[in-house]
Amino acid sequence: MRIQVRDYEPDDADGVALLCVELGCASLTDPHVVDRVFCAPGVSAVVAVHRNEVVGFAQAQGDGLLQSHLSVLAVAPAHRRRGVARRLVQTVFAATGTLRMDVVTDSADAFVRTLPHQAMSGYRVHPGTNR
Repeated sequence: MRIQVRDYEPDDADGVALLCVELGCASLTDPHVVDRVFCAPGVSAVVAVHRNEVVGFAQAQGDGLLQSHLSVLAVAPAHRRRGVARRLVQTVFAATGTLRMDVVTDSADAFVRTLPHQAMSGYRVHPGTNR
């Protein structure tokens, strides 16, 4: 099974949105939002494509030199455990041009531990909310 990992292009927005609907990622189900978020200044975004279908994606933000942050990583269930997520992370990390990337996860601890890393404590702050 040949999966291509490449830079996000605006024509990929519909495929990313469809995958987010399938996965229940409510914040990226609108293709217009996907395109604005993935093309914003300081953002690097990549997609995994199989037979012209988006089966995964990763988006990161960074300063282009030192620090980046992996904002979102998703892979369709049928394509998991085949190295797609690892390739997405490696590709988006390289695209940021940074020396380090922070990852905050609520569901992928086991995967992140397989990457070269240094464990640190962290928080996701939501100003004005009690989440």
